[in-house]
Amino acid sequence: MNRGRTMEKPTVLLFDIDNTLLDFSAGAMQAMEEIFREAGLPYAPEMFAVFQVENDKLWARIERGELTIAGLRDVRWQTILTRLGLEADGAAMEDAFRVRLHESAVPVAGALDVLTRLHGKYRLCAASNGPYAQQVNRLRRAGMLDAFERLFISGQLGAEKPSRVFFDRCLAQLPGVRPEQCLMIGDSLTADIAGGRAAGMRTCWFDPADHGAAMPPQADWRITRLEELLELL
Repeated sequence: MNRGRTMEKPTVLLFDIDNTLLDFSAGAMQAMEEIFREAGLPYAPEMFAVFQVENDKLWARIERGELTIAGLRDVRWQTILTRLGLEADGAAMEDAFRVRLHESAVPVAGALDVLTRLHGKYRLCAASNGPYAQQVNRLRRAGMLDAFERLFISGQLGAEKPSRVFFDRCLAQLPGVRPEQCLMIGDSLTADIAGGRAAGMRTCWFDPADHGAAMPPQADWRITRLEELLELL
């Protein structure tokens, strides 16, 4: 656990969802295996590493404004299939993948307990890229939905993290709240940490892989377990 700059006590906590509150990787791995079998394609667990690499590249393009979430449908699985030397209808596989991901709700360790203990002490909001209905359903299935005062999801806001537009639209729905009263908590150094800092918010980098003691300049805090938030706040 690292603490960076002295910070005003936040009143609003904005949580990323994927790989911060819900284990996207676990859900995606299961969904990938299922859609491959449905398409009659061979599947081996090591193939998921290809998904992770290519998916990260595509989301980096989304964060840079080079690709939209809607456009992801036409490229994600076609790119992965090409890398694996397989042929299938990539767009159809994306549709099947999203259906399964819609139901995926594997909590990150400690997430539900942390939200329960923070609820009522802070104003809790979700701040996530992704389709609105999907993210809402996943939070509901995980038993987390009622913890949040507001849900800021890119599919509904019409802008993705880390764009300033996304964060400005979040703040527009929190009248009277100054950016520095908000703490953005997430695993992505670009979407969550750099994006939140550029919007004037404080930031907490969730680093479960524990990449080391060095603190990125955009982060006020670094935690490796969500429970550490209870000690910081």
